[in-house]
Amino acid sequence: MSESRLPWYLSFALGVLFIFLSLLAAWLGVRNRLDTDQSFRDAFVSFSPGKPLTQTFTARHDFINIVILQFKNPGLANRGEFRFSLKSEEGVLLVERSFSGYNIGDPSLVRFQFDPIPASRGERFAIAVEAVSLNEPPIGVGIGRTGGLSFSAYYRTADKKAGLADLLNNLTQKLLGDKIFFALWALALFLLAGQGVKVIRRKL
Repeated sequence: MSESRLPWYLSFALGVLFIFLSLLAAWLGVRNRLDTDQSFRDAFVSFSPGKPLTQTFTARHDFINIVILQFKNPGLANRGEFRFSLKSEEGVLLVERSFSGYNIGDPSLVRFQFDPIPASRGERFAIAVEAVSLNEPPIGVGIGRTGGLSFSAYYRTADKKAGLADLLNNLTQKLLGDKIFFALWALALFLLAGQGVKVIRRKL
């Protein structure tokens, strides 16, 4: 019994439709989008009372509302108290959140969400984390590939059109930035187009 297969052009059309629907779902369903980040280097640095660790960044969008940091609580043993803060370039305290070792895994991402900051585009902010009490073993916070803290900052989308433009821009940057994925994607398209040409030639 011969195996039934979809025509190449129908498979291609279904693939394009899937990508379109995925983008549409992301555009309509996701309200918090990535503003800027520094990727994780697979290394941690510990911090203690009176010695906060800081990281600055410049927001690319208005309505910054989330910062995510990577922590490591060895063996989940540290139950101490810690503090996260976000300040303006002038040193004005904008956000302050307390958290404990109970919130930290080995390792884990910790999300700090706050009311959106309206006029954040182009503004420089300082992230800081510090230990309120001395507990062992020390908590570690993730280090970025270029030094400083590893982090991700997100913003709340207020304009659907702007959100769609950012989505397409981020997709393009990711596609061009990941050379291996881009090469595999281009190879798949090349093979698919080649197969389509063969089918057309046979019919002619």
